[in-house]
Amino acid sequence: MIVATFRSFLNKKHYRHLIYTTFIVLLIGVLGFRFLEKWRWIDCINYAVSTMVTTGNASVQPVTDLGKIFNIFYMFISVVLILFFVNTIQRHFQDQRQSFQVKHLRHKKLAQKHVDESLNREI
Repeated sequence: MIVATFRSFLNKKHYRHLIYTTFIVLLIGVLGFRFLEKWRWIDCINYAVSTMVTTGNASVQPVTDLGKIFNIFYMFISVVLILFFVNTIQRHFQDQRQSFQVKHLRHKKLAQKHVDESLNREI
């Protein structure tokens, strides 16, 4: 069910745009830290991801004023984007679950109707 839900998530244009936007913001963070702070690529990726998912990273921090200002804006944008992303995923799973329940109930009603018709024919 998880794979089917993931596929249906990727098939919707709105959700694909959200994924693209998330990766673009991540890329902006990596490039910003790389060129403003002159960090190694792995440190840029690590810091950008840990900032985006709000876990933080105390071992690496911006030291230049421009890097700190960039980090402030990056944190705000990242947190809002990730919260929106998590909310969208939760809503998608909830919609999928409700859709499955409706289909199951419809199937159950059709099966019961078929059984009732069979019983009426036998009488």
